[in-house]
Amino acid sequence: MTPYERALRQADLLTGTPPAGYLGRWFDNAARRSVEPHVVVGVARTGLVGSLHLLQGCEEITDRHGKSYFLLPQGATGAEARMAVLLAYVVNAGTDYAGGDFAETPYSAAEVLRIMDRQRANSWTYERDVRFVHRNGGRLAATPHGILMGLGGNWIQRLFSQRGGTTWGDIFMVNTPRVEDPAQRLREVIRSPTLDLDRLLHHEEVHSAQWAALGYAGMLRAYGWELLRELVFRKTNRLELAAGLRDGGYL
Repeated sequence: MTPYERALRQADLLTGTPPAGYLGRWFDNAARRSVEPHVVVGVARTGLVGSLHLLQGCEEITDRHGKSYFLLPQGATGAEARMAVLLAYVVNAGTDYAGGDFAETPYSAAEVLRIMDRQRANSWTYERDVRFVHRNGGRLAATPHGILMGLGGNWIQRLFSQRGGTTWGDIFMVNTPRVEDPAQRLREVIRSPTLDLDRLLHHEEVHSAQWAALGYAGMLRAYGWELLRELVFRKTNRLELAAGLRDGGYL
């Protein structure tokens, strides 16, 4: 019996047969990252652990560090996408963010609750934009960083992704040329041996938090003003600075 299983049983958060499936994977990931048992208990108290089996409805894609991303089915609802994002954070037990513009935020129940709060503030992402991306031919994956990453789609969809990519609420859309198979391109991005995706997704998650803090109209106004300052007056974009210029590939 692992220390995590023992701690959950002692806290009356686990009963029955030994853990298997994604519950067992969660324990394995926590052990690999030296997560303390009390942290695992705290995360279990959020009520999400009993839903880990729902990840079986997604295609799992593993990156070079062993983290799991989950490709959503094209018919996934907003509620299913929201849950997949939370479960992807939980099961990975860490993000591998290191050497970036900020100190790593430890894996914790507090971080789970923060992601939940951000999702509520960016609820339009799940109520509207998940369907919008899929309807226009794009694909989405839940990431260990607690946001969605997507790419592909028709010309309308691609208008919403500029520079290297653009975050709208809880969705980071990678900017790529037109691709015939966006799901395969997502697999290639996630499995890339050279792309520092953990730093990039940390940067984009900060943008998701900015959307949550400023609101839809507020973020559009704020980012529009920052673009004006950047392009006309050659000033540093303060929203990008707050998200980490090196992490975002600006330096």
